[in-house]
Amino acid sequence: GIPECSPLISVNHTYRIVDGSVGFAIDGDTVRIDEPNENGEGEICVKGPNVMLGYFKDEEATKEAMTEDGYFRTGDYGKITKEGAIAITGRKKNLIILSNGKNVYPEEIESEFTAVPGVLDTIVYEGKSKRGMEYNAIVAEFYLDPDFIRSHGIEDKKTYIKKYVDEYNTTAVPYKKIAVIKVRDEDFPKNTLRKILRFKLDMTID
Repeated sequence: GIPECSPLISVNHTYRIVDGSVGFAIDGDTVRIDEPNENGEGEICVKGPNVMLGYFKDEEATKEAMTEDGYFRTGDYGKITKEGAIAITGRKKNLIILSNGKNVYPEEIESEFTAVPGVLDTIVYEGKSKRGMEYNAIVAEFYLDPDFIRSHGIEDKKTYIKKYVDEYNTTAVPYKKIAVIKVRDEDFPKNTLRKILRFKLDMTID
């Protein structure tokens, strides 16, 4: 859901659940994938009676958010499953486009570490040099629970998390492999809703 859509777009019914999806579009809504790639992934756009007409007294923002034929651009990347459900793969603003043209959705990789003991947060991004040059290398930055680290006698946090990264890399496609590991001593910068402020991260790796 999203406020601009009053606020529901899709739902997984108790009698019809598609794993890995956010369910089927609600009655009256039409969902399409804008400019899908070879995997059928693109920006999720929606049209229906619950979709806003525009932002109040802000024509420029309205023009950016709406397609010419009246679809709202959700800002989410995803695809339509074979069952017809909607699967979200990431946020458009977070999308990493590598020099080889491959798309990497950080959220997809981050979700691989949510169940790792002691990991509180993971952020994935493309590393840059101090001169701003893109390294074309995927960086995973972790914040571990200090109490977990102390209670388990972990002396080297990077060594601890590396075994889980290595496990992930053995099955990941080459362009989604993690090349650089960072471990934070302090929590990520967050807003009042406890969402990580990605733009405040130091993404340099040299």
